[in-house]
Amino acid sequence: MDNLKVLDLFAGGGGFSTGFLAAKHSNINYELAGALEVDPDACLTLISHHGEDKVIDGDITDPIKKEEVIKRCSNVDVIIGGPPCQTFSLAGPARSGKKEIREKLREDPRNMLYSHFFDLVGKIKPSFVVFENVEGMASKKAESTDLSNKQRAVIDLVCEDLKDLGYNTEVTPTVETGLAAEYQVLNSADYGVPQYRRRIIIIANRIGIANPIPEKTHGDGRRPHLTVKDAIGHLPVRLPKINPHGIPHLKNMNVILDNYKKSLKLFKDAINETVKEDPAFNSFLKWFNRECRRLSTVKENHFDELKKFFLIYNMKLEEVEQTFIDLPSSTSHTSRMHNFRDIIIFILTKPGSNSARFINKNRKEDYSKLLSDLYPYARDKHKDTYVKHSWDKPSYTILAHMEKDGLKFIHPEQPRTYTPYEASLIQSFPGDFTFSGGRNAQYRQIGNAVPPKMAEAIGNSILNALHENNTDLLINETYERV
Repeated sequence: MDNLKVLDLFAGGGGFSTGFLAAKHSNINYELAGALEVDPDACLTLISHHGEDKVIDGDITDPIKKEEVIKRCSNVDVIIGGPPCQTFSLAGPARSGKKEIREKLREDPRNMLYSHFFDLVGKIKPSFVVFENVEGMASKKAESTDLSNKQRAVIDLVCEDLKDLGYNTEVTPTVETGLAAEYQVLNSADYGVPQYRRRIIIIANRIGIANPIPEKTHGDGRRPHLTVKDAIGHLPVRLPKINPHGIPHLKNMNVILDNYKKSLKLFKDAINETVKEDPAFNSFLKWFNRECRRLSTVKENHFDELKKFFLIYNMKLEEVEQTFIDLPSSTSHTSRMHNFRDIIIFILTKPGSNSARFINKNRKEDYSKLLSDLYPYARDKHKDTYVKHSWDKPSYTILAHMEKDGLKFIHPEQPRTYTPYEASLIQSFPGDFTFSGGRNAQYRQIGNAVPPKMAEAIGNSILNALHENNTDLLINETYERV
């Protein structure tokens, strides 16, 4: 059997296709026929890994671009993709905020991008379709187009669209329930990804075989789930730069002033503990400890003194970073800049805890008066703004929101949030996988990606199903596209 050709729609930085290309069964592999993506930075990432001839740069809603996709990828066997559906997300802004914002999000045209996905499926007619989306899609309602004029679950409409195109969406009945279903909810941690990430997966085919369930490799009596430490515990230390500007206007900085010496000591001790075994920081530490001692004796103009200190701290840190040769230069294992208030919050928060706990007096094991006083956000809305991960568990879901801030992704030991490189490893990208664009563009690509290890399990399940059904001929030749 020849390689199976894959078309990746909404390809992003290439997580889905990276996983499929890693899948294989006997002598059968996948081959990328094309990847459609609209984001320029993600396109550059795809080009760097697959070549310019495989990447189609453009908007799926553009009829001209659709025709280009059909022309270049008319004989693919599998179409994969996860159309962005912003308000379906359980963590999305549609669940909070002002009413007008929620209504605007509900009307967001991006929520209908999946219809363009199926338009291409209907015209190309691949043998398999793999559709990925956030778990919130299962509870999202949409106005029905039939005469009943009732709301229907979006996921039901998606499955009906596939069936109307001639695809079987039914999943083989599971041993656990004995029931058939039309979609699956997979947790990436069960497939060797060091991250809890639940996603809806629809595997559908038009060649008359049962749709497979990807076989779990971790958890529930199998190999233990991989942890944050498994993913990034081996990486060299990175310290954060500190924003020296606007210190007097930073919310709750009066709490820092009221606890000035304590805050300085917390910062000094945390930095020393973080880099004590790294000789690259020896010279930096001598200067740092001397300056911290001096600052602790300052009686007035604290904000001005802190600003001058942070400016020099950042320059000293840049000098250290110039000596880093421990990773390929193309990787982005440097911390984003943080403000001093947040760094104190990072230090004081216990691994595995979050701001919803440390502001709650009833959570005695987590509550901290200093942390509660420092917390700068409205307590009647987003109480879990800060989340500190722990070494001994999988990470929480990596999100594209990391491009805006990383406060839900505080490193277990180091006083900062995850670097792009750490986020990519937690997403299960290969260690030598590189992303184009600046730091925020990289966070966006990484957070939006399908974890490659989970994608690989999905790809393998299709190959195994073909093998078990003795489908020995190239499927796009065996089943006429009618």
